[in-house]
Amino acid sequence: MKYNFIDLFCGAGGFSHGLELAGLNCIGGIDVVERTVQTHKLNHPNSVSICGDIREIPPEEFHKKIGYQDVHVIIGGPPCPTFSTIGHAKIQSVTGKDVSEDPRNQLFMEYLKYVDYFKPEIFVMENVPTFMTKYKGKVFNTAVEIIESIGDGMYEVQKPVQVLNSVHYGVPQARRRMMLVAHKKKNVQFEYPKHTHYYDQEDKEKEDLKPFETVESAISDLPKITDNWRVSEVEYSKFEDLTEFQQIMRSNNHNRTVKNNICRMSNDRAKKVFSHMKQGDIYMDLPKEVRQILPFREDIFKDRLKRLVMNKPSWTILAHIGMDGYMYIHPTELRTLSVREAARIQSFPDDFEFIGNQQDTYVQVGNAVPVLMAKAIGESVLDYLNKIEK
Repeated sequence: MKYNFIDLFCGAGGFSHGLELAGLNCIGGIDVVERTVQTHKLNHPNSVSICGDIREIPPEEFHKKIGYQDVHVIIGGPPCPTFSTIGHAKIQSVTGKDVSEDPRNQLFMEYLKYVDYFKPEIFVMENVPTFMTKYKGKVFNTAVEIIESIGDGMYEVQKPVQVLNSVHYGVPQARRRMMLVAHKKKNVQFEYPKHTHYYDQEDKEKEDLKPFETVESAISDLPKITDNWRVSEVEYSKFEDLTEFQQIMRSNNHNRTVKNNICRMSNDRAKKVFSHMKQGDIYMDLPKEVRQILPFREDIFKDRLKRLVMNKPSWTILAHIGMDGYMYIHPTELRTLSVREAARIQSFPDDFEFIGNQQDTYVQVGNAVPVLMAKAIGESVLDYLNKIEK
């Protein structure tokens, strides 16, 4: 059986793409940014990818747009709620809960309205890890209480809710995300994906795991460019002795070229500072006279510049890479990462094309769920669905 899912707050589609690689079928997505939705549609041709505010598109209308297809799974990352009215009102229903005027609360509740309408077998909400601990866990506990009130207690949250690090799933990046999974009450439990790669001392069974992927294993085969290069589609620099990760990234790209491999131009002052930075250096590691070449407020911007390390995973790629990229300086070259290099570090395969101007595409990459981590979640979701079908 082919299981269908929809992706709310879909972005460019990292989460969607991972689930599709796991064997699920994306039939719909929604996001408020037009270029982002264009990217989602291009890479998910079977999806009805909708540009709009979820608060203005009720689930009944969304269902019509996707041809009234069955929805077995819902995924998405609604913005983190605050529930500033905790203690004021008890839960009445999904639509009746007083969630204050904070728009993040409204978006969170819109996600749950879709759950309440479609009643999928299982749904996954991703968010920052601090969602579980802010206000001493009150926000998180209230969110769980609301979720478990849907459909008169139809759903249970799989506990303990886990924080996953993408580096444990073959992504060349340390990125931690909370994955809250809830499913209909069954005799079958969802099992979070097990680590496939080791990274730190928490991996007790390291001998059974693959080594972590590094920046070098991720990007060393990509085209050699300079920051004034403005040709998006360029031939790979390497065709032999590819790493396993590079082979995975190129597996569905049957061309000798790859797209989106352009980077932001850095000014001469920035390049001069870059030349003084060793791999792993941050801004405050530099001598004062070097910092004065490109001065920032040093009480705030201690790591305003960071140079990546070839033989380690990258730190988290953020949407801020769309602003200047100074936190993602290439390990050996006097430039910041290209869009494609950042996409590789997010484990987007090379046949995934980003639509928009340079800043648009950087932001799409930075906001995404790493594809291979999403694939691992998708495989666990598919395993759960197959079990309940037996």
